[in-house]
Amino acid sequence: MKQLFILDLDHTVIYGSFAESESAMLLFRYHQYLTVYERPLARELIKLCQEKGTVMVYTTALRRYAKMICNSLDINPVELLSRKNCLIQDGKHKKQIKAEWLENYDKIVIIDDSPNVWLTEVNKIEFLVPDEFRGKLEDLGLQKIIETIK
Repeated sequence: MKQLFILDLDHTVIYGSFAESESAMLLFRYHQYLTVYERPLARELIKLCQEKGTVMVYTTALRRYAKMICNSLDINPVELLSRKNCLIQDGKHKKQIKAEWLENYDKIVIIDDSPNVWLTEVNKIEFLVPDEFRGKLEDLGLQKIIETIK
């Protein structure tokens, strides 16, 4: 079965914080005020998705920021979609499924803490929704997602 895994970044595998520090592992400092933290088990999740299928990243964040996150976490997506690829609906950025993905893959798995940003009702798609990551070292929100994929 040909699977596509679409990963969200913010609050799913990382947390960008304006606070002095968080307890999770520091990934990088984006600029003077914004620090990016790695979610516990993020690398395990990414590696598992890359072993099981094709990985794509789709985020409402800016592309430059998303690219830095992908590089830092060793995510090698076939496609990196960012804010400019989103539709704006009621003043909010929305993600959409492309028809070619539905044609090219037997199953699409979206891993995103905010499924409400997606414009889709296709039954070929499975949403795996972790709790929102807020920079805590003891966060185990990806554990259930990893077990489901395995």
